[in-house]
Amino acid sequence: MNRKKTIIISLFLVLIVLTGCAKENETIRLGSMPTYSAAIYAVGIENGYFEEAGVTVDLTVFKSSRERDGAATAGELDGFMTDIMGAVNMNVKGFPFIMTSREWEDFGVMANAQVDVNAVNPLQIGIAENTVTEFIADTYIQTDVEKVNILAIPDRMGAVLSDVVDSGVFPQPFMGIITGKNGQQVFTTASKDFHPVVMVFDESYINENEAAVKAFYEGYKKTVEYMQSTDYNEYKSVLVSYGLATNETVDFYRLPVNEYGLNAVDEKAFDAITAWMLEKGVLDTSVSFTDVCTTSFVNE
Repeated sequence: MNRKKTIIISLFLVLIVLTGCAKENETIRLGSMPTYSAAIYAVGIENGYFEEAGVTVDLTVFKSSRERDGAATAGELDGFMTDIMGAVNMNVKGFPFIMTSREWEDFGVMANAQVDVNAVNPLQIGIAENTVTEFIADTYIQTDVEKVNILAIPDRMGAVLSDVVDSGVFPQPFMGIITGKNGQQVFTTASKDFHPVVMVFDESYINENEAAVKAFYEGYKKTVEYMQSTDYNEYKSVLVSYGLATNETVDFYRLPVNEYGLNAVDEKAFDAITAWMLEKGVLDTSVSFTDVCTTSFVNE
């Protein structure tokens, strides 16, 4: 065998070894509620943007924050979407999930069509105690209110629509569903430039898989660009297949794609929420923004 042929065979064998040893994409076990922003994860997975960036995203959509938080504390999630209050609570309970970016999510106070919100005193308002929904009721509703604790969002929506309570605090898409059933909008957080929803990642996962988190955000940005430049009808079926909408409701969704983007956590919202938590006794001691938040993935 001549020297040239030997070199070619050797190179071929090296290629085979390198191919066989190529590392598979790191997997991120991601959790979310069925909100508007979750469409970004679903569309990104379906279109392969996360894979192209170098990470596999395994998305679980939870029906309640209690289920999602239970999965997180059981070590079943590497990252998930929550709100600032939820993230702070995780950390003070010994589960260091670090806030890495904010999501554009609108919360609103919605009322039954038959309620004259200006005449009712006090205004009954359905909330989940010690959550961002109660913070919104305490902070932004100027009239006297009677808070009614209704933990599950579907139950709260049913109570409003059946006139059991006058109003309630809701995220999207529940605001849109209530509007579609002739409910009325009293207030939205978007009007106050208040952004309490965040993405968090387990601190140890960040330390051990920083490249995977960077790849996640690269895929995220590609997905947002696609959604902003593509007609909703081209990808709306993904929302149904991932349980974010139904065949009956998907055509009524109005995703705020022009508001989507990679943004740092809202420090003003953090300060307001943690101050409220301290005042309410939900939080025993102050929490530093820099201890539970990083900007390294949004400033690159």
